[in-house]
Amino acid sequence: MISNYLRLGWRNILRQKLYSGINIGGLALGLAVGILLLIWVQDELSYDKFHKNGEQIYRASVTFTSGKDVQTWTGLPAPLGAHAVKEIPGVESFVRIRGNWGSISKLTYGDKDFFDVNCAYTDASFFTFFSFPLIRGNVQHPFPDNASVVLTRSTAKKYFGTDNAIGKVLRVNDKTNYTVTGIIEDFPEQSSIRFDFLLPYGILAQEFGKNTYWGSLDGDWGDFFFDTYLRLSPNALPGKVAAQLARLRPDSKPDPSMRYNIQPLKDMHLYNPDQSEGSIKIVRIFLIIAIVILLIACVNYVNLSTARAIQRAGEIGVRKMIGATRGQLFMQFLWESVLVFLLSLVLALIMIVLVIPFYSNLTDKHLSLTLHNLQLIVAIGLSMLLTLVVAGIYPAVLLSSFNPLKALKGRLAPGSGNISFRKALVVVQFLIATVLIVSTLVVAQQLSYIRHKELGYNKENVFTFASGGMGEHIASAVDELSAAAGVAGVSTANQDLIHVDNSTGDTEWDGKEKDASMIFRNIGTDKDFLSVMKLQLVAGQNFFGNSSDSARYIVNETAVRMMGMKDPVGKRFKLWSREGIIAGVVKDFHYSSLHERIGPLVFYYQPNSWKIYVRTTGKDTPKAIAVAEKLYKRYNEGYPFSYSFVDQDLDKMYHTDQRTGRLFNYFAGIAIFISCLGLFGLATFATGQRIKEIGVRKVLGASITNIITLLTTDFMKIVCVAILVAIPIAWYTMDKWLQDYAYRIAIQWWVFGLAGGIAVMVALCTVSFQAVKAALMNPVRSLKTE
Repeated sequence: MISNYLRLGWRNILRQKLYSGINIGGLALGLAVGILLLIWVQDELSYDKFHKNGEQIYRASVTFTSGKDVQTWTGLPAPLGAHAVKEIPGVESFVRIRGNWGSISKLTYGDKDFFDVNCAYTDASFFTFFSFPLIRGNVQHPFPDNASVVLTRSTAKKYFGTDNAIGKVLRVNDKTNYTVTGIIEDFPEQSSIRFDFLLPYGILAQEFGKNTYWGSLDGDWGDFFFDTYLRLSPNALPGKVAAQLARLRPDSKPDPSMRYNIQPLKDMHLYNPDQSEGSIKIVRIFLIIAIVILLIACVNYVNLSTARAIQRAGEIGVRKMIGATRGQLFMQFLWESVLVFLLSLVLALIMIVLVIPFYSNLTDKHLSLTLHNLQLIVAIGLSMLLTLVVAGIYPAVLLSSFNPLKALKGRLAPGSGNISFRKALVVVQFLIATVLIVSTLVVAQQLSYIRHKELGYNKENVFTFASGGMGEHIASAVDELSAAAGVAGVSTANQDLIHVDNSTGDTEWDGKEKDASMIFRNIGTDKDFLSVMKLQLVAGQNFFGNSSDSARYIVNETAVRMMGMKDPVGKRFKLWSREGIIAGVVKDFHYSSLHERIGPLVFYYQPNSWKIYVRTTGKDTPKAIAVAEKLYKRYNEGYPFSYSFVDQDLDKMYHTDQRTGRLFNYFAGIAIFISCLGLFGLATFATGQRIKEIGVRKVLGASITNIITLLTTDFMKIVCVAILVAIPIAWYTMDKWLQDYAYRIAIQWWVFGLAGGIAVMVALCTVSFQAVKAALMNPVRSLKTE
């Protein structure tokens, strides 16, 4: 019986090639895009889910509140984890991780040098705490001493080839030898923790200055350097543990402006450390787009199937008269839908195989459609089942319900309910299309705003590089570089201007209230930094370049406002233990992403820092770079020279935003195309149904323009209704999306007008093709062939 249904369905497909092509093509494209989006969504949702005790692992962080300025740090003091295990019930164990931070820049084995160093310092418990398998070595004692190193499998192969890596010695920075004592499996791509090799925490502990205020690294509560992970007992309450963390520091009372957070390991990738929503918003958006695209494809199928129901009325009447039951007719039409769906699925899988390399490159992921991923297969299976149910059952119910006598007498006319239903489906399609057009325009505007917004400094023609081993020779190197052709200015700083992440609350100033606190971003520079980067002083003076600058500070406008100062120049200011005065006020500039608001910032004098900024004239930039490279290699023999331009670094900062924008554009375009495909099919059918009417009107004197207007007006009314409904939905959606940016565009009214105009033009072009074709047809021929 099923084979008979499929054979009849295949004949019907071949008999109606245009409609079948639209149905199969639209469903295939919808399925392909839906599956691709589900692959991406599933990959994002799978991060950090592979750990055996993952449900009990949390990352700690701390949030500081200073007026409207709120900062969350994932770096915490070194002693926090150990004290938490001892003093807080429910904390079973901990692990600290600290990145390399440039302390290791070169590895040597034999005559081979390696410079792409991605490593971290961690506790030995790392290998039992997380589910990163140790292939070789002692999992209980992975670091026999502070000269040990554990490599990943691929790193060991890269350094030593097929040789046994255990016992091999790597030389670090041409100074220190480290022995390989373990091999760990490569970190999964879906892991938020990823390094090439790991070093013992003891190295940092032994290098800690003995004469510092804190005495030892394990007693240092003032420096927030370590990512700290806690494993809680199954019955522990994370909120209670977070509250108790604030009371661990032995030398001070809990600070009301400071709050600790406990974030589940599985949430690290998609949520911010303070547990607010992060990229999970993007995941939701693309999941919705996947559902929307599948819905649009289903709407196309339902629309065309129900519109063509009248043409099949005679067939249904005959089948009923010779004994076919409604159930049998239902199964016949359902299996026709199944056949169309299977053909669409095969075509969709072919599309996916062809496009997935490009898609992986677009998403910066290694994505694949694999049968080993059970969760993905289940998700795709459910989406396919949903598509089949939505697209198959309603047309089957409608077609099997026709009255056989009316069908055979030709008196079966489309009910107003069915016509209204089809119009409603078209409204839904173009409502979605209009929302996507508005979204695409707003996303493009915001990304353009980011690229062109005035940042408060001049980012053009400036390149930077690390001084490396220049040490005490930096001053002479800067002088030599300043005199080179094509160089307009040279300066040094102790961190990156576009992402100033050093912060401190250890500040005092005239008029500060007793319990007030403020977190200042801080950056150490020489006297030329403001002029080289074109930062604007609005009050006071720059650094002079002499010893008196050690007691002079330059703050930004936000800091002045938050401190409540009216005339800040000359007022007392203390940073850490350095007493001084405010020498100048710099105009606010963006020292971080536009996702963050500008907060208080202070410049202090620190000449000859490690990061060198070079502004070129823009004419002889290659010559300036060549001189910089020559100077670098003079003091860093054997090390490669690496530099970057500030404007390029800014582009990289917004790489994720730009990638999201590109993905959104592609999928929005596909959704609009599928909508047009369905409208084209519906217009083709509607025009075909009115061929005789068109012929009569032309015989009676109707012009081509009259005929085109007649055929397009109904569709344009539907599209206009869709646009009106879409506008508030689009505004609400994009307003929520823009809230991720502290600095963002305002959604202008013309965006909705332009989006509506585009939707109307797309619909008009789609419908007009068939309308013009019908209007140009010979009326005698159309009347004879009716």
